[in-house]
Order: sequence, then structure tokens, then C-alpha cells
Amino acid sequence: MGWFDGFPFTSKEERERRKKEFEKRIAPFGVDEQREKLKVTLGELFPKIEPTEAMFAYFDAKDAYTKKETSEEGKMVAIMKLRRQKWVNRQNESIIIRLIELESEITSLDEYPTAEDVLDGLFLE
Repeated sequence: MGWFDGFPFTSKEERERRKKEFEKRIAPFGVDEQREKLKVTLGELFPKIEPTEAMFAYFDAKDAYTKKETSEEGKMVAIMKLRRQKWVNRQNESIIIRLIELESEITSLDEYPTAEDVLDGLFLE
């Protein structure tokens, strides 16, 4: 990264490399395909939340989760990211973290977690 008149800049190649790294971390099975599965699951889990808002919170938390060495470190950073969202209470936080954890375990989109999978085993109020 370089500086020009006090503003950081990156080359087109560097921006493209970072974008690809981000997409691989967030959607290893294809951005469009995985986003559609995610949209359905989040829509069922949070029907009163705007889909774009729910996806933004999810991607922000998942990006933080996937950048850490261990799942426990990732979980703590992801929780901190989620707490910045006004609509995310403790119950919603648990749901999103559970979805991130389940999604990180799948080996294909055929195994993508449903809302039922996410809620199964969570002790919600």
C-alpha cells in the first residue's frame, strides 16, 4: 500500500487480490450460490429484519470469525462485531454465531444449514 497526499491507495491488482481472499473466506462455494442459500436461511431466522441488514451483520461477523487462528478467537471477535448492530440482541447474536459455526463445517452447498438446523440445540428465551 502506498500513500499519496496523505491518502492510502492500493493498486487495482491488490484490491482484486483482497476481494478474492474475502470472497473465499466468506463464500467458499461461490458468492452468488452461497448468498442465495444464506438469504433464505436469514430470512427464516429474522423475518422482521431487512435482508440486506441481516446479511451485512452476518458477513461482518463471519469475516472477523474466519480471520482468526482458532474458532474461539474468531467467535469473540465476531460477537464484538455483532454488538455494534442495533438490532442484534443476545438471542440474535447466538443465532448468527451458530449459523457461522455450522456453515464453517459444511463441505458443499447441499449441506447448507437451514433455519431449523441453526435453532436446533440453541437454548433461546
